[in-house]
Order: sequence, then C-alpha cells, then structure tokens
Amino acid sequence: MTKGPHFLLEQILVAIENDSLVLPTLPDVAIKLQELIDDPRASADQIVLTLNSDPFISAQLIKSANGAAFADKRPVDNVRGAISRLGYHQVRNLVMAITMNKMFSAMTPLINRQMKIIWERSRAVAAVSYVLASHQPHLSPDQAMLGGLVHRIGVLPLCLHIEKLHLNFTEDVLQELLQQYTSAVGAKLLQKWHFPNELVVLVGEYEKLQRDSHNMPTADYTDVVTLASLLQQDENHAITWEHVLAAQRLGLSEEDCQTFTERNAERITAVAEMLGISTGDKKPNSATEIPFQTAAPKTQAISPIQPPRMLSLLRAWLGRFWNKLS
Repeated sequence: MTKGPHFLLEQILVAIENDSLVLPTLPDVAIKLQELIDDPRASADQIVLTLNSDPFISAQLIKSANGAAFADKRPVDNVRGAISRLGYHQVRNLVMAITMNKMFSAMTPLINRQMKIIWERSRAVAAVSYVLASHQPHLSPDQAMLGGLVHRIGVLPLCLHIEKLHLNFTEDVLQELLQQYTSAVGAKLLQKWHFPNELVVLVGEYEKLQRDSHNMPTADYTDVVTLASLLQQDENHAITWEHVLAAQRLGLSEEDCQTFTERNAERITAVAEMLGISTGDKKPNSATEIPFQTAAPKTQAISPIQPPRMLSLLRAWLGRFWNKLS
C-alpha cells in the first residue's frame, strides 16, 4: 500500500520522539582522549601516543600551539610540546573542534551549506565564551569554550537523518525543522557522548533570556553561551540587555555588553584562530542562518518556533512533493 504524503514527516517526528533517531558517534581518538584526561592514573605518554595515532589531528594541534595566542613563545614542533603549551583540557577542546569540523558536512548542497554556517557560528560563539568565562573566577574558560562548540550539536544528527531520507526541503522548511528540534536532539547526543550534565542542560536552555535565577546567584556555562550567542549577532546593538538575565549574573552592564567584543577583539581573534577560524573570515550570513530569537516578553522564556507553524510548512511542502510523484 502506498504511503500518504504525511508519512515522510512522521518518520522524522517519530524517530525523535521514540529515540530511534540515529546519533553519530565520536571518532575513536576523541573518545580515547576523553577517557585518558578523565583518568587520574593516565600518563602523559599515553595521551601523546593517542594523539600521534592521528597525523591530521597532531598537525592541527601543533599549528594551534604556534598560533597568534602564543606569538611571544618559541615554536613547538611536536605533540608533546603542544600539549605542554595548551594543557590537557584545551587539547580536548581542539580535538573536539577538529573532529566536529569533519562531521559537519553533507552531500546535499543545501544541508551542507546550513551545517557549515552553523558550525562556523558555533566556533565563533566558543571563542567569545572562552573570553567571557575568563572574567569569571568560578568558571573554566576551557569548559565554556566546549559549551560554545556543542551548543548547536543537535543540528548534526537532524541533518544527517534528513539527508538519509532524501528529503529535498526548501531552506525555510529546513530552518524551521532545525530550530524546533535542535536543542532536544542535541541534549540526547551529548548524553550519548557522556558529556557533563551542565553542558547537556546548556543546549536546551541557552536561548532562554529570562531563565529563572532564583536559585542561581552566580553565572553558569549556560549564561556564558547565552551571552556569547547574542554578542555574535549582527544586530546585537538592538538587544534590550537589561532583559537578559545572563548578563546580570555575569555582572555586565548594558554598556559592557555593547562594547565587549570591541574591547576584547584581540583575545577573541586569537582564540578563534586557535579553533580554526581565519582572521579574514566573516561572520556567518545572518540572512541564511537559523535565527537566534531575542524578542520575547519580559516574563516569558524564548520558545523558538511554534509546532503548528512548522508542521503546516512541512506538510505543505510534503503535499507538493507527493503531488509531483503522483
């Protein structure tokens, strides 16, 4: 019996709801490195050996250790020297960035372009997150950077699933779908990858500008990524910063927020370069990127895209697709 036009839509929605959505796995070198860093008994030789097993990752780490952030230091020419300079946790973040850069790609041009835009922005957010957290004595800049890198990780399994089903979405429909489900899928993926709970929570909460602060007297990593994401918007001068509770918890005034990237441009650029963003790169094109929504009532958390609107768009597209096949 021929399936109806809504069958393809239901495949995506059911896969997400019943946890049958295929989630990608981290490369072996990234998994092994994480295990070694978390193991207090692991030796430096074991970590060096693991990283040397992947020539591409080794070369990228050495390149990062000789980047602008360390311009005043002597060049290093081996993995051991790179680890000594960067530190274990920074090495972990860079390996994550290198492997994710490979994973954020697809054969379908539209999906591939959207993934590249989101990944470029994620690295930019990670760089700003690192600098923001460096002003907070109780937060680790390395952990904040990792939060920035993975805050949109849910895009990865969603896009791969859409491509697997050969769904030729329009750009508007693709953006609606990703905006609606990226956070939930991202949390599931980080749980599978055994990430700390504070980062699992981050991917689902960072867009909520009025996130409850009654039991949160100090800023956390979600606050850092929230603010870093806003600061990366081309129209951030139009944001009502007094309504952004993350800024308050980070101790930043409206003027601080408006001038942060300018005042810290050199440090942000150095970290961005370490993450593989060329100093000549431009910000992602806001006209083609899934928007980070900021217009919300003062007492209401952001709700990305209302399901009925998304479903109507998808069903309209699927209807046209099905008619062409009939």
